[in-house]
Formats: sequence, C-alpha cells, structure tokens
Amino acid sequence: MAMGDVRKCVLSVVSHMSVTLIATAMLVAAGSRAGAAPSLGKTVTIETGTGEYADCLRKAFYEPFEKATGIKVLTAPENDDDSKFKLAVETHHYRADIEGVLNSGFAQAPNGPKYLEPIDYSVIPRSEIIPDLAQTYAVATDTYAYTLGYNTQKTGGKVPEGWADFFDLQKFPGKRGVGDGPTRILIMALLADGVAPNAIVPLDFDRAFRKLDTIKSQLVYWETGSQVQDLLTSGEVSLSIVFANRIHSSRKSGKPVGQVWNGVMIGSDMRAVPKGDPNKATAMRYLAFVMSKEINGLQTNCIALGPANIQAKSNPEVAPDLPSSHLNEPHVLLDSPKVTSWLGSYADEINNRFQQWKSH
Repeated sequence: MAMGDVRKCVLSVVSHMSVTLIATAMLVAAGSRAGAAPSLGKTVTIETGTGEYADCLRKAFYEPFEKATGIKVLTAPENDDDSKFKLAVETHHYRADIEGVLNSGFAQAPNGPKYLEPIDYSVIPRSEIIPDLAQTYAVATDTYAYTLGYNTQKTGGKVPEGWADFFDLQKFPGKRGVGDGPTRILIMALLADGVAPNAIVPLDFDRAFRKLDTIKSQLVYWETGSQVQDLLTSGEVSLSIVFANRIHSSRKSGKPVGQVWNGVMIGSDMRAVPKGDPNKATAMRYLAFVMSKEINGLQTNCIALGPANIQAKSNPEVAPDLPSSHLNEPHVLLDSPKVTSWLGSYADEINNRFQQWKSH
C-alpha cells in the first residue's frame, strides 16, 4: 500500500473513532440531562427510504448509532400513507418505532396528540434545530429545497433574481417547468407577485391564478426529479421549479445550469414516534443521536440534503447547494406548523381549483 493510501486509511479510522467517541459521550450526556435513563431496547426499527437515500441513511446515521450504543437498527419499508400511525395506535401493532410523516400537517392537532408521542426535547437539542422544524409531535432530520433553476445557455448568461423573473418571458424567453405539485406552483406564483414569504398562507387563489394566466401557455409539467433535470439540462425549459440537489448533481457533471435561492421553498423529512410505542425511549435516543450537531451533518457526505441542526457541519463540496446554507434568504418553510395547518385544511380545495384552472 502506498504511503498516501496508508495516511488516508489512518485518517479515516481516526475520524471514524472520533465520531463514535463524540457520539457516545453525547448520548451519556443526554441521559444525564434526562435524569434516570429509561430502559432501552436492544433494537430500534425505523422506516427507511429507497435507493441512494436509504444507503446514505445507513452510512450516516444507522451504522454510527449502532457502534455508539450497541443497539441494532432494523428497517421497515417506506410507507406513503400517514394512516400507518392510526393503525399502529388502534391495533397496538407497531411496524416501526420511528416513522416518516408524509404530510407534516398530520403532526398538528387533532391527529398529533392522538396518534403521536411528544418528542422528548430533554434529550433532543431543540434550540439547535431550525425554528418551526422542532415540533411537539415531530422533528425534521434533514432539509431539501425547491429553487428557481435555470439553463445558463438559454438565459444567455443572465441570472434571474427571483420568481418574478420566472414570469418575464421577454427577459428570459422559453418554456417554464413547474412540476405537478399545485401547492408549490401557487406559492411560487404568489411570491412572484410580491407576497411576503411569511404571509404566504392563507393562499390567495385568485391572485395566484391571475399571475399564472400570464405564462400558462409556456408551462411544462414534470413529475419526477430526473425528468426536470433532463428538461433543464437539455434546454427544453429555460427556467423551472427544481429540486436543489438536482442542480448540484447536474452542475457537478458539467451541465450548464444554475439556481436562485431568493424565495426558496424548503421542505424536510419529518419523523415521529407512534403513540404508545413500547420502544419509544429507544426511538427518542436514536433521534437525539441523529439530531446532534456532531452527527446531523454526516448525511451531506453521501447525499445533497441539508442538516436540520443549524450548528451541524456540512460537506463543503455540497454546502452551497443545501438549504441550510441559505436560511438568511427569503424563504417559505413548507413544514412550519402555520403553513402545514392551513394547507392541510384546504388540501382538497387547492387541488380541485388548480385542476379546474389547468383544464381551461
């Protein structure tokens, strides 16, 4: 083995040992803050993701937790229905100790208190988490973003300043990609029309549709991240609502794309513990581990998702394309209780009115 490889190997081992030692100390401290530590299980079952995301979760969170605690992490398949929490509580059959919350509005009343355990902030560092993402019955473990992406060749070197430029077909000619999520499209239109991010709800439907009418013939509806990535890199659309991590990967491969963070819409992966789960103490200890500033940023080493802990360190190679690096920009926090409560209450109306507008 070459000396350089030996040095890298040693540094890797030292780094791994440091993370494990820090994490172990952090867990001990957390137990001390909480007083007499409750009995922990030998395993904890977590609803996981798929593909690259699942692989990254294991590398960044599961394996370090296992090494620091001796607790084995088991996984349950991804579920796209929040009724899993109701089923667990009503049947006392818990398929996982930690589940993803598909619609973060579910974590608010009346469902939150009825079907979810309160998050234990005696061991989880609430003050370090992005405000509004450390909620009573759910907590965000990472962040992602919908930004204004653009093809640098199609814009002739000009850089859009914000969503208002999305509607300027003279300054930035070409088609516009908008995805298939009516909520994001309506929010984007209102931001472009001058609505302040902190006043985005209640949605002004008439105002949003009037704005969208001005470019309706130029809209291209994409359904997946890979699809919008292709649309933008090929130049089929000049500007698009886009996942920030897709811009990162495209730019990394040399594609002519960029993105604007002014007016970014920030989403997150919210996690919760089903009410009555007999292994809830272990679940809270896992959440305390992954939400710590020492651990929460490790995920950025294998996927372009930002940490939710504002004190966590991110991989410098991807940091510019993470929402956690742009919290000082005007933004809409899609999973804030204020936003999700309103959107959840009017979900059917949002979809019905948008589909009606789209079809005429």
